[in-house]
Order: sequence, then structure tokens, then C-alpha cells
Amino acid sequence: MIEKIKRKVLEDPLFGYFLIIPILVWISVTLFYPLLRAIYTSFLNIEFLGETGRFIGWDNYARLLGDKEFRLSFVRTLVWSGANVLLQIILAFFAALVLDLEFKGQKFIRNWILLPWVIPVVVLAMIFRWMLDPTLGVVNYVLQNTNAISSPVPFLGSVDWVMITAIFVNSWRWFPFYAVMILASLQIIPPQLYEAAKIDGASPFQQFCYITLPHIMPVLVPVILICSLWAVNVFDMIWLLTRGGPGNATQTFPIFIYQKGFQEYRLSQAATAAVFMFIFLLVYGTIYLGTVTLEEK
Repeated sequence: MIEKIKRKVLEDPLFGYFLIIPILVWISVTLFYPLLRAIYTSFLNIEFLGETGRFIGWDNYARLLGDKEFRLSFVRTLVWSGANVLLQIILAFFAALVLDLEFKGQKFIRNWILLPWVIPVVVLAMIFRWMLDPTLGVVNYVLQNTNAISSPVPFLGSVDWVMITAIFVNSWRWFPFYAVMILASLQIIPPQLYEAAKIDGASPFQQFCYITLPHIMPVLVPVILICSLWAVNVFDMIWLLTRGGPGNATQTFPIFIYQKGFQEYRLSQAATAAVFMFIFLLVYGTIYLGTVTLEEK
């Protein structure tokens, strides 16, 4: 009797909806409510914590678009995310191709390649700050002793070097994660395809273009999307390395929003910038997926 009731409950379509109620509540509390609250706050004039604010309509959006600091942070965000995506995907792709080969120590490297990704960001940022220090850092020490440079380079203290350095550090942390995803797609390619291609006289480049690349595209497409979205949202690495400096040289969207909201206490402007960032990412993701879908058809 009990088994019959269990079977009847499990076969009831409403039971499935009942199971997803907890996750819907969690998403509503952690995602939808903060988003709606930010949109509401963006239409108010709140200058400090605890203030109720008054409704000012679209004034915050007009002020934000006219803010030179915001426009520069938008450009830096595009540079930051574009460079991170390019470098991370290239490194991940190369690492995946190497790890797909048979060589001594392959299993050891496969097991430990995720180490940079699993290290806490705070620890990783502090290690690189010490390594890149112009007076005591090992990087400058090695470069000077190999005559690569004549004087110490302030990698994190120079406007010319800081963005490049931060991009490299962040890419070094994230590329192993994407490499494992690409490697998983390489592992499921039937080896018979490569054997048949070799018999037909296909070169390694032709094998890559007509066998490897088409098979990993279903994984590579979402990887690029995830990589770009996460790159735009990076706050911790930039803040721990440079705090957006020197001279706002690494002030991206998240840094701009944090500074407006929690340093200058301009909550309405911070909320407006956050809503703009949300709309930008939503439009980008929609256009990207739409373009990829059309190309596949």
C-alpha cells in the first residue's frame, strides 16, 4: 500500500514543481530581490546610508552617462574582459591540447593543473604582490640578473604596466578551469576519425580544422561566454592587487560600483551603475547566443 502511494506521488507532475520550490525561493531571495531593489534605488536620490531618498526618475541614468569616470571605466572593462577572454582561451586551448597527448607525467599534471584555480584569491593576490614588488620581488630580481631589464619595473605601481599585469595574473588563475573543460571535450573524440584522416593523407592542421575544432565547438562556445561574463564581474582580484589604481588605471565596472556605493556612499549612483552593468551583460549574452545559434543553423 505504501509503495503504491509512493509511486502515485512520484508520478504526479505536481511533485516535480514541489521539489523546485526551495531553489525558486533561494533564487528569489538572492537574485531577484536584490535586482529589483537596485532598479528601485536607481530611480531615487540617496546620498548616504540610512536616507530614504526621493524619486528623481531617469536623472541618475542621465548623470551616469555624462560621467567621464564612468565612461572610462566602461572602456577599461571592455579592455579587461576582452584581453582576459583572449589570453585565457588561448592558454586553456594550448594546455588542453598538450594534456591530451601521451607523455610521462601526464596524470600528475592533469591532477595538479587546477591548483592555481583552487587557491584562494586572497592568497594568490598576496603572493603575486610579493613576487612583483619592485624592490624585493623575485620577478624583478630574475629579470635584472638575466639582463632583461636594467632597473626594477613597478608592475603594479605603473599606469603603463598595471592593467597588463592584472590581466596576466587573473588569466593565470582562470585558464586551468577552462583547460579542463576543453580537455573533457577532446577526450570524447573517437580516435578512429584521426586514423581515417591520416590514411586519407590529411595533415595535422587539416585534422585540427575538420575534426578537433568541430567536435569541441559545443563546449568552446559556452566556455567563451562564461569566461567573458566572469571576466566582467571580477572584483576581488583587481581590488586585492591594485584597488583600482594607480590613478584609476584598473577601475572596471565592479570597482567603480564599489567605490561609488561603499567609499563615496552614493548609493543611487552605485545602483544605477549596477543596473547598467546588468543590462549590458544581458544584451551581450543574448546577442552572443543568438549569433552562435544562427551560425549553427
